[in-house]
Amino acid sequence: MEDFVSDETGPVSSGTALPTTADGLLDEILPEGLDWERLVRNYPIPAVLLAAAGGFFLGRRHGPAIVAAVSAFVTAEVTKNISDLIGRQMG
Repeated sequence: MEDFVSDETGPVSSGTALPTTADGLLDEILPEGLDWERLVRNYPIPAVLLAAAGGFFLGRRHGPAIVAAVSAFVTAEVTKNISDLIGRQMG
């Protein structure tokens, strides 16, 4: 279990957090003055409910397109990995 330290906004992990694609996307979409990470830390249940509702409505509206995009990505990755394995076995 990680050790936690506290700062003025609440407990944070002592490990270094790596920025993710979602962090970058949210930083681009949301206004610069909005500290969304602090809001999520202070109000975790409403944040999860909002994310779940957003995902639900996004899935209902664009579900087939999302499934098609994920399927295409998975197919491309599997094909690439199989090609790499065959190439190693032949070479």
